[in-house]
Amino acid sequence: MTSAPVLDVPLLHEPADPPGSSDGVDEPAAGDPHRPVHDVDDLVRHVAAIVPTAVRRQLWTLFFDADDVALPLMVPLEGVPDAPDPAALEHYGDALDAVAAEFGAASVAFVLERPGPGVSSPSDHHWGDALAGLGRHHAFEVRPVLLCGDAGVTVLDPTSGRSRPDDRRQASSSPVRLADIVRLP
Repeated sequence: MTSAPVLDVPLLHEPADPPGSSDGVDEPAAGDPHRPVHDVDDLVRHVAAIVPTAVRRQLWTLFFDADDVALPLMVPLEGVPDAPDPAALEHYGDALDAVAAEFGAASVAFVLERPGPGVSSPSDHHWGDALAGLGRHHAFEVRPVLLCGDAGVTVLDPTSGRSRPDDRRQASSSPVRLADIVRLP
């Protein structure tokens, strides 16, 4: 058996663009776990890759570091009641404080998963308000609360009780820099 140096082997076809790039534009792959999750669109894509559609009623908690990178830690809670219990939710917030301190999480994202339409119910509205308020009394920040239904992941707007798939609010406590928006040569 003979071997030829790799550089001497002719290419049969041009190499494909790396994943995540299109038309020569270098973009990170959507599935890259080290890619920062800065805005709401990034957050929805990130969550949809993990929980694309609802299977059962549960609450997911995802953790992000100070650079907006997802930590390899998620907490699914099954048996979520229709209405949040304020005392139980406050205890859960205290537990999340301990987890955030242990693993260096600066922010959390909550995903209310439940089978059914993407239009939020009064129950979803109560959960959205309660979860969004957890950041007021704890060391971590709360990103926009998401809803995962039969049609996929949307943003749950706690103030109106409806999901907002077109929401463009910032999903991170990190400031947005011009270099994050404009590609410099």
